[in-house]
Amino acid sequence: MNIPGRKIIAFVIVFVSILARSQQPKEPDWQPSLASGGAPECPEHTGARTLRSETVSMNGVELLIVGSATRGQVKNCIYKAEIDFSGKIKRTLQLPDPGKQRFEIVDFSADGKRILLATEKEMEFPNIYRRYIEVASVDFVNSQLHWINVWDIFRWNECDATVEPQGFTQDGNVILRARPSVWAWERNQRPNCVSNIGLYKTNLISPAIRLSDDTKIQRFGKSITESSQACKTDPDVIGECFTLRGRLSAWNGSPTLRIWRVGTHRMLGTRDDPLPLNLAKEMNWDVEAWGDFLVCPFTKERPGVMQTVCIESADHLFFKKR
Repeated sequence: MNIPGRKIIAFVIVFVSILARSQQPKEPDWQPSLASGGAPECPEHTGARTLRSETVSMNGVELLIVGSATRGQVKNCIYKAEIDFSGKIKRTLQLPDPGKQRFEIVDFSADGKRILLATEKEMEFPNIYRRYIEVASVDFVNSQLHWINVWDIFRWNECDATVEPQGFTQDGNVILRARPSVWAWERNQRPNCVSNIGLYKTNLISPAIRLSDDTKIQRFGKSITESSQACKTDPDVIGECFTLRGRLSAWNGSPTLRIWRVGTHRMLGTRDDPLPLNLAKEMNWDVEAWGDFLVCPFTKERPGVMQTVCIESADHLFFKKR
């Protein structure tokens, strides 16, 4: 049995595999949107819940998505979402059907006179990923919204794809990133619209044109605040808020973020809301936060059951690598 020979063969196989991967073409550039928001989940109790997206800015114009969900005494939940402009421009822009879709502020145009909006519709099975992305380029002068389905831009019909709106080119065209859908093979209903990942430009009227894979996506605007959702005034808070000394960290399972209360065996689960800014800037899977947390309860404290809370604020913090 020639063990050394087998080791050499294994080494050669691994080396060839690494070399092959290193020679594969690099995927086209990708950039996240500047802000994401919409209406939050409807509260169980009477009242309104409000969600504010990241605030984005360019050339003295600031805007964010403000969404609300209001439960009345007898009516079903009423959802609302709008873009609030401030700074050089002060106005609001209503967003359509916020109970069934989320919205993104992708970026400003290079001249700062337009923004690219995108929406991801919530559709029912089996059409959950069918023609579900729309975009709108909004001119600050008229602020009119005209949504265009990206399947119409590409002249696609019955096929699947994952499309990620990316922003603007320097000359004002919209950039879209398209890649094969990972769900097409599973449903076995529609073929993929594209065979590989690519960047495309369009004026939203003419068909999209593929760009070079080495095209760099430029961000013209910037995010200046984190997203936030009211905690203390949430309609589903069932009791007085209270302060505790604890450690906030991420866990597998739900809820992901949990607070261990120092000096006890109690663990509190936090609702999946945007965190206070001083926590949001630092927290991730590899970081835990120690400090004084002002929390508000959504459930009662019971032996052997994790209590659910939201975090109103956090003070005297220090962060530690896990």
